[in-house]
Amino acid sequence: MDKNEGLPFFDVIILGAGWSGLMACKYSLGEGLKTLVLERRDSIGGVWSFTQDGRYGGVMTTTETTSSRCVTEMSDFPMPESYPEFPSHGHILAYLKAYCDRFDLERHIRLDHRVDSARKAGDVWHVTCANGSKFRAKNLIVSSGVHQHPNDVSGDAPFNRFEGPILHSAAVKEAPPDLAGKTVVMWGGGESASDIAFQISKTAARIYWCIPNGQWFVPKVVNRWWPFPSKRPKVGDQASSRVRLLLSPTRGFSPFINQFLQFSLGFNGHGQEAWRTHAPYHQSFFNKSYEVMPQVKSGKIVAKRDIERCEGDRIYFTDGSAVRADVMVTCSGYKLVAPFFEPGMKADPQQCYKYLFGTEPSVAFVGFVRPVIGSIPAIAELQSRYAAMVFAGRRALPPLADRERITRADTAFWNHRFRFTSRRLRGLVDMPYYNDQLARLIGCRPRFWKLLFTAPRKWWWAVSSPWNGCQFWLNDESHHERIFATFARYRFNQASEVYILLALAPILPFVGLISRIRLFINEHFVWRKQSAPRSVVCAAADRRPAERAA
Repeated sequence: MDKNEGLPFFDVIILGAGWSGLMACKYSLGEGLKTLVLERRDSIGGVWSFTQDGRYGGVMTTTETTSSRCVTEMSDFPMPESYPEFPSHGHILAYLKAYCDRFDLERHIRLDHRVDSARKAGDVWHVTCANGSKFRAKNLIVSSGVHQHPNDVSGDAPFNRFEGPILHSAAVKEAPPDLAGKTVVMWGGGESASDIAFQISKTAARIYWCIPNGQWFVPKVVNRWWPFPSKRPKVGDQASSRVRLLLSPTRGFSPFINQFLQFSLGFNGHGQEAWRTHAPYHQSFFNKSYEVMPQVKSGKIVAKRDIERCEGDRIYFTDGSAVRADVMVTCSGYKLVAPFFEPGMKADPQQCYKYLFGTEPSVAFVGFVRPVIGSIPAIAELQSRYAAMVFAGRRALPPLADRERITRADTAFWNHRFRFTSRRLRGLVDMPYYNDQLARLIGCRPRFWKLLFTAPRKWWWAVSSPWNGCQFWLNDESHHERIFATFARYRFNQASEVYILLALAPILPFVGLISRIRLFINEHFVWRKQSAPRSVVCAAADRRPAERAA
């Protein structure tokens, strides 16, 4: 008799009780699966549960979401109307705890259960925790997130020649008081870099901020509505209705939004030559932590491209200038690793079918995909629905050979689309496009045409309201009452934009003609620098997305 046969057995074990893990738990239970969630910390919430432990990523004391309530909230559990448009980490943690209470998830969660190993024997996964607990499962969902293992570059050139202290962004939870009056050099252009730079700039003498690949910046709230005046600020990611995506698509050329950003904010949304990127609009990562830009424009934060070398406490930049620095902060991201698996099992979304299932069909990776604009939870919810349906036998994965073929095509497509973005930022997608792919697999992509003929008023509300996950329940009329109540909460911020876009639709191509020509020239230049075989693959992938090829 196998000594492990007496261990608790589950249909699904979920690793991580953060936002993604909680949704994976809820949908797995909804499919009738016996489910267990293992969380290494003493609280749910993942990165949204504040900790001073600098070994792990997480929120700062001042962190708030970079995506709005509308785009971030769960499809069947709206955030309280009392929440601000961009909730703080405290609001989010309270929201996740309320979600646990609403769907009775807490009794399925084991806190202080860090997973040390997950090994498969036959058709069963054997999971061992650091506290000695052992469990068995038929399937695993890895939802430990992308902010667990800091990518420490302090030992790499050129940083290793710097003699001052080097901090990874994961260690910075608030503005260190000992940086008051100091000169700080920052390296990296993510949103955590923006948050840290903004907080440190309040007391530091000066900050030199390097963004090696250049960067797009997009404000969360737009106070100017070109070409028409608007007295009311607009939430940027709520310019995301189906009508807007049709008239000015993010996957193609977006003349209206592209021209608006150039006119109102300068090139790339910031106007800083050192941070210029030739990436077309929506084809690289967007930094939405825009609060730091006034400090940049005032000169308190100096824009730099990259570090050439370090000598002692002196840092030389690629523009030929140099500065004596007291401390360096590297915002170099995190490594995608799953140390509990045997070698060969990688938590790399680009090696997974739809960034979700790898070669092992009993393991799903939920929450490892990042949107250009949107929110990880909005993606992870659909991933959770699909994974739960697969494990419950209500959806079948394609054969391995087909999954690998589709994965190669998807990878070529997304790598080409985001070729201007750092290769360390993996799993970047266009959220509306990717979510629609998942919705087709689930069978929940909204049938707007049916709504048009049966309830025209509801159809207009559905296609003109900002992006919200509740739309993926539209095909089930029993959910309509809560869906349209949700649309009503956010629609006020969208209506005028839709009418303006409808009026401008016939002339939008002419408004963006100059930018379109520049884009064509830039694309041609990039293609000539690439090898012919790579160009052919990427071009084919860009013209024919993988799900059509499949």
